[in-house]
Amino acid sequence: MGISIFKRNNSPKEQLDVSSTHNLWDLLRARYDSIEATQMLRNFVHDKDLDILLGMFLKHFQTQTEQLEKEAKNFKIKVPSRPVIDIKTSTNIDEITDKFIYKRVYADMLAEMLSLNSSVRTTLTNDRLRSTFKSYLLSHVSDFELLYKYGKLKGWEEVAPAYKTTKPAEKELISTSEAYHIWRNISDRYIQSQLTDFFLGFAHDLEFKAILKEGAKVISKQLKLIESKALNFEVQLPERPPSSLVTPIDPENLEDRFMYQIIFKGIDDSIDLHLRAIIATLRNDPLRKIFLNLYNEELNIHDNFIKYGKMKGWALVPPIYIEPN
Repeated sequence: MGISIFKRNNSPKEQLDVSSTHNLWDLLRARYDSIEATQMLRNFVHDKDLDILLGMFLKHFQTQTEQLEKEAKNFKIKVPSRPVIDIKTSTNIDEITDKFIYKRVYADMLAEMLSLNSSVRTTLTNDRLRSTFKSYLLSHVSDFELLYKYGKLKGWEEVAPAYKTTKPAEKELISTSEAYHIWRNISDRYIQSQLTDFFLGFAHDLEFKAILKEGAKVISKQLKLIESKALNFEVQLPERPPSSLVTPIDPENLEDRFMYQIIFKGIDDSIDLHLRAIIATLRNDPLRKIFLNLYNEELNIHDNFIKYGKMKGWALVPPIYIEPN
């Protein structure tokens, strides 16, 4: 959204809420676990490309761990136990194949990606820390993308059944999971579009009304893109919302604060939906790229909406973490 309405925070000391405090501690714990697991598994890797990938992931984990440790020290948060510096063994176990290592790393990185996504969504008080978590998330998504493409190249990825239509095709273009996420993304945007139009008839604050109008444009643009993909792949479209709404209700019955919180909940849910679409889209890489772009766009909208809500005093913020003396 291209409307600049955010004021500078001149507070001399940063604050952290209880959710952000847990996020910081939990991400550090998870990174420690990932470092230890990756160091162990590299001892059994045979494929050179897989070893290079794991080495790159390990560097990212270690860099982020150092930064998280500094943040924990700054906010006086008790840190989890650190792993050993490295793990080396010459033991050869035939059962630990490269495919097994790939699947183990894939599962770990998937779990951490969901955890990072949750941390970005629930770190509300401290904008700087949320931005740090967001950078870790996008870096992790990029690493996950590289790992997934490697596994796909090796033939180790299990893809959901193909989406079948009556039209004969030389190539199966999308899977059933991808067809579902196309349909789900359209359904959700129809609801968001109708809700935004409804709230436009009740908004009192001029800035808030301008943001709703900008949001309606974004939803409309995204809908055209996803609808075109649904038609291309012959995915059944949901029923469209009405072109206009008549709202014979007293506008004073709806407060801007309440409407803000309802819309923020929709944005927050959309982030999770987009990430799951990225994870489930394994067959069709161009479609995966579309979901990835929608995810990045929604993260930016989410970040701006949090800042706007805090400026207006409308955002729901968890209790503040009290640092120990």
